[in-house]
Amino acid sequence: MVQKCHFYETECQAYFDRTVNLDPGPFLAPFAARLLPGARVVDIGCGSGRDLLWLKKKGFDPVGVERSQGLADLARHHSGCRVISGDFHCFDFSGMEADGILLAGALVHLEKTQVLPVLERILQGLKPEGILFFSVKQGEGCTADGLGRRFHLWHREELHSVVKALPVSLLSTTSNRSALETGETWLGALVEKINPAGG
Repeated sequence: MVQKCHFYETECQAYFDRTVNLDPGPFLAPFAARLLPGARVVDIGCGSGRDLLWLKKKGFDPVGVERSQGLADLARHHSGCRVISGDFHCFDFSGMEADGILLAGALVHLEKTQVLPVLERILQGLKPEGILFFSVKQGEGCTADGLGRRFHLWHREELHSVVKALPVSLLSTTSNRSALETGETWLGALVEKINPAGG
């Protein structure tokens, strides 16, 4: 049974205010550099819409997916982009035909055993040779923040093991300090979906 964190519903405005003005360039630039102008990008767990707006300004065609209805509304208004209300545990991504998929911090509340099946589902929406970026928090075990949110922490080796189990090629891994100046480190993986036809 998937447990829902209600923080993003009840505190959507506070979360929006805290994150909307952070600069996503340091982790988004390597992802964007792999995409052609006008590429269709799906930002899953788009939160405030900050990354949607950044991608839109760079000339891409971004679409958001967000489980929290409150955040979806805020992201839609902020970015001027289409934002779909949906839960990645059950949403049908197969018809999206995205050139790129972004999961910036969207997996942090999942048990580690849930991450692989969720990514397998999401990859159904990515074109062969499309680009996917996902990030998780670095550390040991799990932690809670007193707001009803539980974060599962990862080692780089665990991240690589998930990538190896997917039909993707690893392009690079990243390590970035939190822009919120919390002292936390985000681990990221930039991957390309394998073309089953080859060549």
